[in-house]
Amino acid sequence: MPDGSNRGLALLFGLLSALLLVVAGIVAFVGGFISLAFGFGSIALGAWARSVVYVVVGLVVGLFTGVGHSGDRDRTAACGAVLIVVAVVGWFGLGFGGELLALLASLFCLIAGVLYLVSGR
Repeated sequence: MPDGSNRGLALLFGLLSALLLVVAGIVAFVGGFISLAFGFGSIALGAWARSVVYVVVGLVVGLFTGVGHSGDRDRTAACGAVLIVVAVVGWFGLGFGGELLALLASLFCLIAGVLYLVSGR
């Protein structure tokens, strides 16, 4: 595959990953209000904290996706490595496997990272 095709696919997967994480954050935020309305304050705080994590990680993924697409080969490879690390940390450290949107976002982030690494070498 040509280099531009890999970068284009990586941009698509990375932006989709960032969008899914932000949507998962919004869903968790609204779910926190629903839990609070039923009187579950601690569950609501957990949902709000999870929503902040999702949105922040989504913004980080979007930032590194954009930087990897617009940079030279070394920057593209470095951004690919960062996206792979973010995906793995999301799975094992942040518990993205518990929600479908976050799991899909982490998988797409991993795909984007691999594509950036392939196009950066």
